[in-house]
Amino acid sequence: MFDILELFGRKVLFTCMRIDRKTVPDGLYTYDVRDDDECSGEICQIKHSVLVNHWGTIITDTPIKMDDFWGCCFVTENDYHYTGDSCYLHEFFDTKTSAPM
Repeated sequence: MFDILELFGRKVLFTCMRIDRKTVPDGLYTYDVRDDDECSGEICQIKHSVLVNHWGTIITDTPIKMDDFWGCCFVTENDYHYTGDSCYLHEFFDTKTSAPM
């Protein structure tokens, strides 16, 4: 089960776990999210892989552009919010292709 997170105006799936990329269906994009150095629980970066301050993993059907210099996408507290909803991977993307959530 995943939490639904609105990120940059679009809904994505979030889990605090690390996800084995081999288990994610083709056509979906998986990114790690990093917490700040104070471990405040705020997402500050999205990267292809995070080792230190790993906050969780997101799955989306749209690629996220990374900064060419830093190799990440910087996130502020105004760029995302938790919707309070949750669902399974197949439910989210089946629903997304047939009707917006």
